[in-house]
Amino acid sequence: MKLSKILITFLLFVAINSYGQSNFSFTPEKPQAGEPIMITYTPSGLIANTAEPLEVIAYNFADAKGASANEIQMTRSGSAFSGTVNTDTSSNLVFFKFSAGNQIDNNNNKGYWIQLYKDGELKKGADYSMALFYQGWGEAAGIEADYNEALKYMDKAYDHFPDEKKKNIVAYLRLYSRVHKDLAPTLIQKEIESAMKAGLKDEDDYDKVQQLYALNNLGQQSSFIEQLKKEKFPEGKWTVRETIKKYYAETDLDAKSDMLDKIIAKTDLDADWENEGTSLPYYKSLLALAYINKKDWNGLDITIKKYDIKGASFCSFLNNIAWEMQGKDENLDKAEEFSAIATAWAKNEWDNPTSKKPIYLTEKEWEKSREATYAMYADTYAMVNYKLGNYKKGFPYAQEATFKIKKGKNATHNNTYALLAAKVLSPRKYVPQLENFVKIGKATLAIKDILKKEYLKKHSESRYEAYMASLEKAGLEELRKTMLNKKAPDFVLKNLKGNKINLVDLKNKVLVVDFWATWCGPCKASFPAMQKMVAKYKNDPDV
Repeated sequence: MKLSKILITFLLFVAINSYGQSNFSFTPEKPQAGEPIMITYTPSGLIANTAEPLEVIAYNFADAKGASANEIQMTRSGSAFSGTVNTDTSSNLVFFKFSAGNQIDNNNNKGYWIQLYKDGELKKGADYSMALFYQGWGEAAGIEADYNEALKYMDKAYDHFPDEKKKNIVAYLRLYSRVHKDLAPTLIQKEIESAMKAGLKDEDDYDKVQQLYALNNLGQQSSFIEQLKKEKFPEGKWTVRETIKKYYAETDLDAKSDMLDKIIAKTDLDADWENEGTSLPYYKSLLALAYINKKDWNGLDITIKKYDIKGASFCSFLNNIAWEMQGKDENLDKAEEFSAIATAWAKNEWDNPTSKKPIYLTEKEWEKSREATYAMYADTYAMVNYKLGNYKKGFPYAQEATFKIKKGKNATHNNTYALLAAKVLSPRKYVPQLENFVKIGKATLAIKDILKKEYLKKHSESRYEAYMASLEKAGLEELRKTMLNKKAPDFVLKNLKGNKINLVDLKNKVLVVDFWATWCGPCKASFPAMQKMVAKYKNDPDV
């Protein structure tokens, strides 16, 4: 009888401690940081009945230092899975990502997590880490930001350690204002008055008040405090941000180069600049980009050698510039040179990485990330060579990116492959491949144009529409299998005329949202197709 009571108490503790995670349990009941934890999980939510293999990632979290990811090997027994999670002594929270295929079980957006202990007591920072988890860190596990939950845990953290609240008051009030928009201004003003009454002694005091005014949408007061800070501390920490800001904006190449020299020197000598050392490869790449934008190729070569510019940031710039150049049919020889450098670097990083694995990725995720980077750069190189007429040179890169890496499921890569395949392969070889792109819904207008041209060699124009419709029908069936049925989050955005567009006002209508960026070549390549959709449905009141 006594054993049953203990068991019931334990199960109750597990259920409470894991936030209603009825399909998830763990032992021991108060896991100590640095010690292993046994977890048991039964697939639920979107992965309850999936045939895909279960994948589990545990993230050891230590406040704002980040979360280190480790894949957990699970053993199945009936419908449940169990495994062992190793924790770090510096961690105070472990959260989990349970996925199968492309689906994630996020426990109705509450997540799966375990707070860690030290000497039988909840470890300091465990509640604060929960607040960060619900503010955005949980995105790695499929959790959307929940500011109400985040505030609840931040309040719990500061109830135990009130002095920590004073140190992080701006972050606290920023979160508070997201949850209590009406109450926040008064609370922020009280904090400003308290800080002013205590007196502004150092640069951090000025920073805090400046940020509080900005948080309360009092721009003039914020600017005034900022000006006072600069006068009081002319050589203060603020000069770091100002210098970097000016470096970004500088367009004169000689002046920009001089500024970079000074930034490099400061990172070696000035303690306030120490943290900027890790950003030097990026700053160097920005200078190289400035020479590229001015088409100063001689200056670019000198700059690359002088600063030994290489690595991820530089090759990302080279790839993007090469894609822009081929899109405009400009400087194609340079585009080929830049793309070749980026592609060779990415291939080497994929096979033999020189950089250290980011802590937030597992080994498998890191390899996938490197693989995806190479596929993107190889696609650019293939497309540049297509524009140059070097079809046989570009084709192997397009083939590897399209089939070996992306398995034919990336429309942009498929497009490049199709253009080159039509030049180097027989129709008997490439037509079935392109038809399959249409069937799986991963074909572009260019791919369909190639198919049409080949089809009309043997058939009449009148039969083409039926031919394409039969291919696209299969594609729609595939698309339906991957469609989600989730409620869209409410949002309000301004259109190009400055008018507010509210999702609530568009209820029961078909809403097409296209996400893109100016630096994204494939995004811009999709614009003609999007424009066709706009034209097709412009008079449809339901779209």
